[in-house]
Amino acid sequence: MELNGAAVIVALLTPFDEEGRLDERALGAHVHELVEAGVDALMPCGTTGEAALLSDEELAAVVRATCAAAGGRIPVLAHVGRPGTGPTLELARRAVADGAAAVSAVVPYYYPAGPDEIRAHYAALAEGLVGTPVYGYTIPERTHNELEPGLLGGLIEDGLAGLKDSTKSIERHREYAAAARATGEPFGLFVGTASLMLEALREGSAGAVVAVANVGPELCVGLARAWRESRADDAERLQAEVAALEHEIHRDGTIPSLKRRVGERLAERGAAYGKALRAPLGAAGRVAARR
Repeated sequence: MELNGAAVIVALLTPFDEEGRLDERALGAHVHELVEAGVDALMPCGTTGEAALLSDEELAAVVRATCAAAGGRIPVLAHVGRPGTGPTLELARRAVADGAAAVSAVVPYYYPAGPDEIRAHYAALAEGLVGTPVYGYTIPERTHNELEPGLLGGLIEDGLAGLKDSTKSIERHREYAAAARATGEPFGLFVGTASLMLEALREGSAGAVVAVANVGPELCVGLARAWRESRADDAERLQAEVAALEHEIHRDGTIPSLKRRVGERLAERGAAYGKALRAPLGAAGRVAARR
C-alpha cells in the first residue's frame, strides 16, 4: 500500500438506516466526499466504525461497500480485528478478495494477551496473507492488552507492515518510533490521536489514522501538506484547529457527533446520512423516545 508521507487515513464511520442495516448509499456519498477532499486512504470497521457491534458478515459487507465506493481512487486499509486469530484471518482474506489494499487488526481483546500471544497472533496473520500488508492497531483503553514497545522489533521481523497507535500518549509513540527505527526496516507508524498529529510527524511517523478526518478532512489534509512543505507556522495553526475540533467532537459524544456533522456536510450536497447508531449504543435514545 503506497502512501504519501504524512498520510491522512480516515477512521471511517459506518452509516446505518433506522432499521440498523448498513446504508450503502450514505457510505458511498461520504467516501466520495472524502476522496474529493484529498485524504490518502480509508480505514473502515475500526473503533469509530462500530465494528465490535457488527457480525462478521456485516463487517465484510462494510469493507466490500467501502472498496466499491473508493473505486481504486485511494486505498482501503480494512480493519478486521477480532479476539480470535482464526476469525481475524478469515475476515482479512475476505477483505483482500473484495479489494482492500491492506488489513489492520487490533491487539487481541477480551482475554488477557501477553507478548507471546500478541506476537503469535500477528505472525499468523502475516504468514496467512503473503503479499498483503498487515498493520497492527493498539488501543489499550478498549482492549486492556498492551503492545509493549519492546515487542515491536519482533513484530516487524515477523512481517508487520505498520501500526496505528491509539494510546493517546506521545511518550509511548516516541518509544514505538524509536523501536521501529532500530530495526532499520520500512515501517508505517501512524498516530490515532488527531491532537498529536504534528508531534508524531516530528518523531518520524508516516501520518495519522483519525476519526476527525470524517468531518474535517480539509483541515487534516492541510496540516499534512503544510508539514511536507516545511511551512511550520501553518502546520502549528492547523494543528491547533484540528485539536480544537477533536476536543469538541469528543465532548459532544464522538460517534453521534461525527454522524451528525457528516449528515450536515452531505445535506449541503443533497445527500442523506442518518444519525443511527448500532445497538446498544443507540438504544437509550430509542427507549427515551417511547416514554
